[in-house]
Amino acid sequence: MNAATDLSDPKPAKKKGGGLVRILGFGLAFVAGSAAGGFGAILAASQLGLGGSGASHAEAAPAKPPPSPVEYVEIDNSFTTNLIDTGRYLQIRLSVSTTDGPDAVAAIGQHKPAIISSVLAVLGEAAEADVADRVAKDKLRGKLKIIINDVLKSNGALGGVDEVFFTSMVVQ
Repeated sequence: MNAATDLSDPKPAKKKGGGLVRILGFGLAFVAGSAAGGFGAILAASQLGLGGSGASHAEAAPAKPPPSPVEYVEIDNSFTTNLIDTGRYLQIRLSVSTTDGPDAVAAIGQHKPAIISSVLAVLGEAAEADVADRVAKDKLRGKLKIIINDVLKSNGALGGVDEVFFTSMVVQ
């Protein structure tokens, strides 16, 4: 007998096709993993309201109305006061802006005497350092904004002012 046909050889012959089974197994695992990941992404997007179809959480919430345009209101009063530390005087004129619509503009006009009184009270405590440079003037504008909004709120106004502007300022 020939050595190639000897049946008593202790080494078994290798099976062919084992590599193909492994490649198919890895391919199937990849496809299954991709499908699971895609499903998870779709589920997460729908929960966050990012999906393009179906009712999402974002659609259930009422839409915010667009903000009203900016309206400017001139406070037609010249404010004159002595600076508390130097004896010099300060004279300013103001305008305010609001995006709270016509009701806020009407409230500013209606409560103008109270606004003027409150602004005078704040300016009566002003020192020269409060108008010395841009940073100080911005801080003073911030105080005036707070006091004007407090006046409007205490009188039941629904809106307020967004900014206070000095339209004229003299220090002598």
